[in-house]
Amino acid sequence: MVESIARNQNNVVVAASLNRVLNPQGFTRLGQQGQTVIPGISLATADFLFQPIANVIDQQNVLLETRIAQNFANRRERVDAQTVQSRLRNRDIPENPFLANRVERNLRALEARFGFSTAEPQTPFASAFERPQLSEVFASETSGLTVDGSLTQIMENRVSIAANSSLNISDITVGNSPAVPETVLVRLDNSERIGEDETLAPSQGRLFLGGNELAAGVAHELSLADFQSLQYVADEFENLDYLSVVGLDRTAGTRSDVVVTAIGTSSTGAERFIRDGVERYEYIANTEANAPIPRATIEFTGTFVNGDALADINAGILTVSVTQVSDTANEATNLTEQSSGNSLDVSFGSSTALNGLVVNVRALDDAIEISDIRVTFG
Repeated sequence: MVESIARNQNNVVVAASLNRVLNPQGFTRLGQQGQTVIPGISLATADFLFQPIANVIDQQNVLLETRIAQNFANRRERVDAQTVQSRLRNRDIPENPFLANRVERNLRALEARFGFSTAEPQTPFASAFERPQLSEVFASETSGLTVDGSLTQIMENRVSIAANSSLNISDITVGNSPAVPETVLVRLDNSERIGEDETLAPSQGRLFLGGNELAAGVAHELSLADFQSLQYVADEFENLDYLSVVGLDRTAGTRSDVVVTAIGTSSTGAERFIRDGVERYEYIANTEANAPIPRATIEFTGTFVNGDALADINAGILTVSVTQVSDTANEATNLTEQSSGNSLDVSFGSSTALNGLVVNVRALDDAIEISDIRVTFG
């Protein structure tokens, strides 16, 4: 009887504990507005404790409650603290002193809660030195083939797109290889590595060929035409995937070098807000840690007064500033004379940026509306 009741009590504890950790209900303090919310604690925390059944059951319940709260406190969050930190640090500092101080207090609270430092430039993604190697993505598929550099596909190195948006692989193909490959090997992985052997994790984004999804984390050998028609669809969260590509000529027994493109996802995309009566947009493009960014191309999609973004920039009704993530003092120079249409080239000159960029846009005409921003890192 006692054993049966104990099992029932344990089931109640599990359900109640999960609810309190994932959806905590706060309690009100005298003289204060709002509620204090502590994951794992609520007004009902003691509901199942000290029942007149057996003290041993009470002890087991307390232990079970504690373990659940501890395990969930350490679980990985999809949108992590560094993402929040980056957004707080890189947004324009408000003129209002109270609001400016509020941002700094929020940063300090995040540092204390999640144990990271804002003293150095940070990105939530892996280092550029940890990119996939040929031996881990196409080892068996290229075994016995000799290298022919003329088969190498010319691809963009890094790009950032908005969450839930799509990217045609042809858009990040800079040019055709000098020699035409018979087939092309392609594989999509995530930048995160898992397990003791640090295996590449499955991608968060998805790769499609003619409406059919290609499995992540495995090699696919495609015709050149099929490769050029591939489409990448981004995840809804901030993320970085690696697209690895190798050109093959099996008749000649040759292969190209492996080419890797880092495809980053900005969880907010072109975020619109109004400050001082002016419509603004912000796009945070994080990329690989330690990745040097001497130049970049910002591509706009939307409605413009004079036909395209560059025309509105030259007319003075659209202003664009591009700075380094975590270092707003490192601002790029807009190369309007080298730009065209809805693409704006920027350069950091001798002050090469690292880790990612923040694009801030001010629209001084109500008719301007920006629906999307894409960043290609030079």
